[in-house]
Amino acid sequence: MLHAPNGEQVMLGQVARIEVTRAAEKIEREEGQRRIVVMSNVRGRDLGSFVAEVRSRIDRGIKLPVGYSITYGGQFENQKRATRRLSLIIPIVVAGIFLLLYLTLHSFKQALLVIGNIPFALVGGSAALWLRGMNLNLSALIGFIALFGVAMLNGVVLVSSINQLRLQGE
Repeated sequence: MLHAPNGEQVMLGQVARIEVTRAAEKIEREEGQRRIVVMSNVRGRDLGSFVAEVRSRIDRGIKLPVGYSITYGGQFENQKRATRRLSLIIPIVVAGIFLLLYLTLHSFKQALLVIGNIPFALVGGSAALWLRGMNLNLSALIGFIALFGVAMLNGVVLVSSINQLRLQGE
């Protein structure tokens, strides 16, 4: 019921057309522009390929009017930022580890032999992901870093054992 200025009560349906429709729950604003958030939970595949597929479908099927834009955020944005950092940090760390190995083992060849375990660990880790039907994601990348550490540790133990046996005359 609506109350008119003169005290009368009027049904809302008498002054407006009411219908149920699907629309934005609320209109938010950010930096002076309207903003709507579409959220989704991704299961059974990696986030990067999901967003790539969404982008391609939107680019193919939807032409945005002037002034409209789409941004992809949330976990995807965090994963993208972390992956960018890792792609910069990992080569620097591997080079640093190689330098430390060279200084420890006093041999370029032996340091290279230990670092040479990384590609084998990468192949094994990728095969394990493939066999399990899992996708490469940020958690898997962190697991690969741990795997590289274990592979290099095994290489250091092997090379140190061989050097020890050589010193003993074998």
